[in-house]
This record gives sequence, C-alpha cells and structure tokens, in this order.
Amino acid sequence: MAEERFMRIAIDKAEEGIAKGQEPFGACIVRDGTILSVAHNTALADPDVTAHAEMNAIRMACKVLDTIDLSGCEIYATFKPCRMCQEACERANLSKIYYGGGPEDIGSTPVKSSIQIEVGFLRDECLEMLRRARQ
Repeated sequence: MAEERFMRIAIDKAEEGIAKGQEPFGACIVRDGTILSVAHNTALADPDVTAHAEMNAIRMACKVLDTIDLSGCEIYATFKPCRMCQEACERANLSKIYYGGGPEDIGSTPVKSSIQIEVGFLRDECLEMLRRARQ
C-alpha cells in the first residue's frame, strides 16, 4: 500500500533527525505517487521554533514546484501536526494529512495559550493596508 510506504519514509526521516539530536518528527509530501519532499524536525539545530518536520517539508515542496499552492499533494507526518503546521498545510492547499501518533497517544492534554491577545489594535490601518495589497 502506497500510504504505508510514504509513512515509512517519514518515519525513516524522523529517525535520521533523532540521530542528529533533533526531536522525533518526520514528514513526507507526495503528489500523484511522486515524493516531492521529505524532512525532519530541525528546530533545535537551526535554532528555529518553526522548523518542524511539516514546515520544512512544505518549504521544500514549494521550492520543488516553484509555487506556494500544493493542491493535490498529501502530507505524511509521524505525529499529528501542531496548530502552526496544520494551518500551513491548509494555506498550502494540501489535500490530505496522514499522521501516525497524536497527543492523545502519549497522555498529553490540549495546548492552551498563555499569551495575552489584544484584538483590533490599529485595525482600520491594518485592514486598509490589506485592501490595498489585494487590488
């Protein structure tokens, strides 16, 4: 089964990352049975909190296709994508996410934010800038 093959590739990449002292996550992006990218988490090495396996794989796939639109692509991730990675998958128009384990499998509780959020700060100016950029 192709899905199993692609997940095993993501697992192998995660193992490669572990051997390099990284967190145990890997991802593989595929379109029509062709692998576009395979990456592991590099957040500790880079240091970059956004360098998750999924983000790295998305960046690579976008470069391979020379577009930010990954419509028709699927991602195989060894662990459930975090909110940042899931949003990136959605923004890149990935058609499907396959993942192995999830937070519920390790007894983890849902992520709560401790960051204070101020809504609508200079809202009109920000929306006007967005409106101009879309013209």
